[in-house]
Amino acid sequence: MIDVCDVFRNKVPNAERLIAYGFKPLDDGVFTCDFPILEGEYLARVLVAECGEVGFRVFDSDGEEYLLARVRIAKGSFVGKVHLAVEEVLRDVAERCFTTEYFRQDQTRRMLGLIREHYGAEPEFLWKSLPECAALRVSGKRPWFAVVGRVGRDKFGLEGEGVVEVINLKDEPSAVRERIAEGVAYPAYHMNKQHWYTLFLDGRMPDDEVAALIEKSYAIVNA
Repeated sequence: MIDVCDVFRNKVPNAERLIAYGFKPLDDGVFTCDFPILEGEYLARVLVAECGEVGFRVFDSDGEEYLLARVRIAKGSFVGKVHLAVEEVLRDVAERCFTTEYFRQDQTRRMLGLIREHYGAEPEFLWKSLPECAALRVSGKRPWFAVVGRVGRDKFGLEGEGVVEVINLKDEPSAVRERIAEGVAYPAYHMNKQHWYTLFLDGRMPDDEVAALIEKSYAIVNA
């Protein structure tokens, strides 16, 4: 079965690109487009919602839906060919009609802009096991002074579903313990909890205070 979520991970639809590509807008805010596959013997109908949700259906030449295309556990050489053909279509749509937005929170974007301007660092996605976490590294020396990521709320013992955007920063162990004890920070996600801590980038801490902590983390790593 095609993993649509994987194909469109961190992707946001662009209405103008969708229409230019051939998608037709429907009344309910959904865009649709039909693609011939398997030498025109079948047709893949792709549906894109304004919120970014993507779905598909497959029809044969008589207009009958090929239901196995949407059955996750379906196996067989032919259904495999259908899946490959549809995945090729979806990946092309993702590349041509969507933009990549790794991070959504306004504060996350502002802090990444600050880091780019002051430290010349860009997010680097280094870990296959953590595809939504990026390192910010010191130029030349290459150690990271910050890690920004989208992390499940449950990883911090928070109720509810969804993710939070966070930044991991380095400091002296006493300062790390103090911030966590005060409730300003959380124990570092996926990093050494003695030297690193996690801040939420949801506006609860003003930009200038986050910027000062980033500066300190950079100074410690770059010493």
